Amino acid sequence: MTLEESLSAVEQRIEQVSAALLAADPLSLEKHSTALRDAAADFSRALEQAAARGMPLPASLQKRADAIRTMLTLHRDSLARLAAVTDRQAAGLLPPSNAASTYGDGLGARGAAPGVARIYRSAG
Repeated sequence: MTLEESLSAVEQRIEQVSAALLAADPLSLEKHSTALRDAAADFSRALEQAAARGMPLPASLQKRADAIRTMLTLHRDSLARLAAVTDRQAAGLLPPSNAASTYGDGLGARGAAPGVARIYRSAG
């Protein structure tokens, strides 16, 4: 695969990931993110092969690669915001896991033996 083809594949996958982010479609986002990772790995291999042959990256491809870098930064920021919103929504629906139980610790480590009230345990 040439540099041009591999870079075009990355650009296409970035557009698909962008559409999935805008649609808030988690299944599509996962599928396209995996495809983007694979396309980026292919592009990286193509860059390494070109560098091994002593071929510099053309200026037009460098500009496109810079645009991809910018878009990936935006995607990372969007995903971080989406994760924060999701965490806040989950916290509103579910009680915190470290909150004390309403009726005590249940079967916690410091609980008394079954059938023995705490007031009858020795303090020592």
